[in-house]
Amino acid sequence: MRNLILFTLAGLSAAALSGCGGSSSGNDGTDVQNQQKEPVVSSSNPTHYKRPLPDSDAELAAASCSQGTDLSGGRSYRVQMPSRVDGAAIVFQVFEPTQFDCETRHPLILQGHGFSGSRSTEAGSDPLAPIEPLIDAGYAVISIDQRGHGESGGTIRVMDPDLEGQDLVQIVDWAEVNLDYLKYEQDNLLLGGIGGSYGGGFQYLLYNIDPDQRMDAMVPHITWHDLTYSLNPGNVTKNYWLAFLSVMGDTQTGLSMDPYLRSSLIDGITTGVFPDSALDFFHYHSPSYFWQNERELALLDNGNTDDYLLEPVTGQLPLTSDGRYIVKTPPRAPYPVDVLMFQGMRDSLFPFNEAAENYRILKAAGGDVRLLTYPFSHHYLAPNVGLIQETLANLTFYGGELPSLASGDLNALARCGDISANRAAVAWFNEKLLGRGNADNVITTGQQICYTLAPGDAISTPEITTGGVTFPVGFDALGNPLPASVLIGAAGIAPTVVPLETLESEAVVAGIPTANLNVSTGLPELDAQCLESSDPILHAGTCDSIVFAGIGVIRQNQVAPELIDEQVHPLRGLGQHTVELTGIAERLNPGDQLVLMLYGQHPTFAGSFSRDPVVPAVQVTGEVALPLLAPGGQSPLSIQAMN
Repeated sequence: MRNLILFTLAGLSAAALSGCGGSSSGNDGTDVQNQQKEPVVSSSNPTHYKRPLPDSDAELAAASCSQGTDLSGGRSYRVQMPSRVDGAAIVFQVFEPTQFDCETRHPLILQGHGFSGSRSTEAGSDPLAPIEPLIDAGYAVISIDQRGHGESGGTIRVMDPDLEGQDLVQIVDWAEVNLDYLKYEQDNLLLGGIGGSYGGGFQYLLYNIDPDQRMDAMVPHITWHDLTYSLNPGNVTKNYWLAFLSVMGDTQTGLSMDPYLRSSLIDGITTGVFPDSALDFFHYHSPSYFWQNERELALLDNGNTDDYLLEPVTGQLPLTSDGRYIVKTPPRAPYPVDVLMFQGMRDSLFPFNEAAENYRILKAAGGDVRLLTYPFSHHYLAPNVGLIQETLANLTFYGGELPSLASGDLNALARCGDISANRAAVAWFNEKLLGRGNADNVITTGQQICYTLAPGDAISTPEITTGGVTFPVGFDALGNPLPASVLIGAAGIAPTVVPLETLESEAVVAGIPTANLNVSTGLPELDAQCLESSDPILHAGTCDSIVFAGIGVIRQNQVAPELIDEQVHPLRGLGQHTVELTGIAERLNPGDQLVLMLYGQHPTFAGSFSRDPVVPAVQVTGEVALPLLAPGGQSPLSIQAMN
């Protein structure tokens, strides 16, 4: 039974995510001021923009309210047109509402697939592509083959503002010109977006670059905030995911990955370090660039390609001769938008911290922004000990849902408690785009954060707790230094387990732990004599220490610790590290012991461990702070409950 469940989950997740779909350092303030969404001033003709559209080729003539033609409803058809940027084919599928209402008219929802996937051509109820419930509820839906995917041309650029971004603007322009049954409010198209992973990333991109600010409501699932954090947290490459994305990106798309992207992923795997230009690439293709621009990218487009380093086959590498990355689209302050975001607590590609940062910024911008988590995420594509432990601990849940999972229905996993992602999405769009109903009748946690603790078990909290109750690391009961010794490199498979606290009553850990840890060789002379540079593979003599830190629990009457949500955060280099660890959510019982788990290597970062033979082990001291809450999640856990 357990093997069948694991096989079913992995297979269904691969199909749903189609490969893949990211948080910043937790800066408390955005670097750009929020702006209000500006109303578009136009005549009653919705084609208010001046952007020319190339000719398009559609399989069917569009339904028309003005002409009274083809209004039977429920049709779907393929559309192709050349990109205004470079002529590459843009292909998408139009799904008409099941029933037309030419008086009320119909908002438009854009839907996007996962990385290495393709558009939907049939209406279904997949939680990342719930096209059937949307068209039944009166929405028009356009499902998109993103650049380099499916039948669309060009190379995969991972949501490049200057390529995929402009393609998305063009698709919405096409819809305004060709679909006269769309709904407007004060000359603003009522527009929404839905999709997961890569299909969540496109929503944030269009929101950030559309000159007409047409995005009104979004439902992004399991997606990123900053790809530099997603793929290179703490300056340590996530080699498992780099390899996964490299393979899926080419094998599933006919070798459509941009050469620069491909070479960057391979460089990261080989050397354990991304070049700065690659980090610029990833940051520019993230919401964090628009809202924070933490890498301080400057606009760079002199229009003279003679100064560019161009890949000889495709001529597409956006680098200048001195290695700078080409940036054509400026940062943009967030404006109010209504966002219902879902994230997986066990997601090792785009962890909870990514959604938490998007939530913080968009909430401050003034929209109605909600954050819910669920069991479904990329972690089903990365089988490990944690996934097996989770499955065994929840066999009753998975066994009861196996018939629906085996039939391809993932909706049992797309829930936070009793809140269904599909029902919540339809209710969200109904309220935000049609002014119909009350979304809180479905999203019963209201404005609170919904944390999934285990499949079928969830709580809500008033806010995201970062840090919390502080525990010392590397000190004895009297406060004397007793550093935790950690084997690093290839020998660091088994973790060093540091006891933190044994609970006297039921509790919940939910939020983002923090750590202030010092990493040392224990030999001050060696710490002071580390080289600044060395060979690019071993980094020999640089004291290139890499430690992976995560929060674990030893259940009562058990010996082996369990890494909560299989989440770790890397600490690279000697010295002081003040960091946000990866977000977690778990129910704790009396007698459970919380521990800090320190690894020298971890499967998520497979092969990306310290290769420096000079430092085989390090010593760790400091403190960690945990978001410990009362069982209901509504208040911090009292000290008395722990002692």
